[in-house]
Amino acid sequence: MILSSQKCINAAMNKIRPEENAILIWNLELARTAYISGEELSALARWVKGEDNSFSDRLMKLGILSPVDNITVEEAIQLSSEIKSPPNSFYVPESIHIELTEHCPLSCPMCYKTSVASELSMDFLLTVIRQAGEMKVFQIALGGGEPLMYPKLIDAVRGISHYGMASTITTSGVGLTDGLVANLKQAGLDHIQISLNGSAEAVHSHSRDGFDIGVEALRILQKSGISYGINWVGRMDNIDDFPAMVELAKLYKTGNLNILRYKPSPKEDYNNIALSIEKNLLLEKFIKNTKGIRIKLDSAFSNLRCKLSDQASFMSGCGAGRRFIALSACGSYMPCSHVNMKEKSNSLYDVWHNSNHLTMFRSLGDNISTPCADCSYLHSCYGCRAVVLSQEGNFNAGDKSCRI
Repeated sequence: MILSSQKCINAAMNKIRPEENAILIWNLELARTAYISGEELSALARWVKGEDNSFSDRLMKLGILSPVDNITVEEAIQLSSEIKSPPNSFYVPESIHIELTEHCPLSCPMCYKTSVASELSMDFLLTVIRQAGEMKVFQIALGGGEPLMYPKLIDAVRGISHYGMASTITTSGVGLTDGLVANLKQAGLDHIQISLNGSAEAVHSHSRDGFDIGVEALRILQKSGISYGINWVGRMDNIDDFPAMVELAKLYKTGNLNILRYKPSPKEDYNNIALSIEKNLLLEKFIKNTKGIRIKLDSAFSNLRCKLSDQASFMSGCGAGRRFIALSACGSYMPCSHVNMKEKSNSLYDVWHNSNHLTMFRSLGDNISTPCADCSYLHSCYGCRAVVLSQEGNFNAGDKSCRI
């Protein structure tokens, strides 16, 4: 069994679906995905027939299996032998990252977006949501630009909930009010992440606008009853502030502190901003020493995720085109919002199964060059293509900035 996180509490409800000779179990409360195949799938098949075993007991204790899942698990196991997934990929996305709008009232120094304020049409968005629900996608992540500026945001959240998927929003907090949070919660929103890059304005302002806005958003969320956390981008100008950032997150009782890898921006010199090898080691030390709050790591930090877990797994590496897909505000599908590979389609299923762009990501293990080609973590990592393309101009180049 491959697990995507390490948090252990009792689960409320699981989403279960078949994969090729495997099943996928996802729990929103735990933010945890379990990929079950091989002998462990056989053990689960025995469990649905009434045989308790050590593996099913373990899943129960982890909170990602309950007695009420019996029928759904049995159906998923039966269908798993009929599923044919794209190579090195899930059969359908685990999640979709949707850029609702490029509009944003802030002007953050690190922003990688263009000045063109495109916006998804509601008709197309609802079509994508419907298709995702029918395909049994687990989660839709809404972003921007500033997603709170999207005029049909509540309708979008309501549509996601209608089709049985979870919804999350990543925001600077600009425009967030008690009333809006209440309306979003009523519509079915599950989680909000607030973007903050420092524990004080002097640190945050190196890369983002709106420090006070973000902190006020945390105050609002603290009394809202909705799940929330902080997104923090690791940079040379804020890495030493990380311990203070942890304390701020604890102060506002956030559910997580999500660490994102810095991606290239046309407004900044990547080589001066991205963490050096020394500072990457410092971040690793900070993470290991942090207690009292859940630390999450961006998929683009796949090298660090491998190092910290000291294991190789399908769930560890970059998920672009393998576990998730992005949709831009202009209505184009992309493997990742940071990689400019765009294509239009009226069918989410067709893009996921037939896109040449996604195939490039899925076949990286066969085509990538050194230093990645020689790394024992290769098939659990692949590096960050957004970084590699900006530095090397070659999609299949190895990630030379990797400290491992």
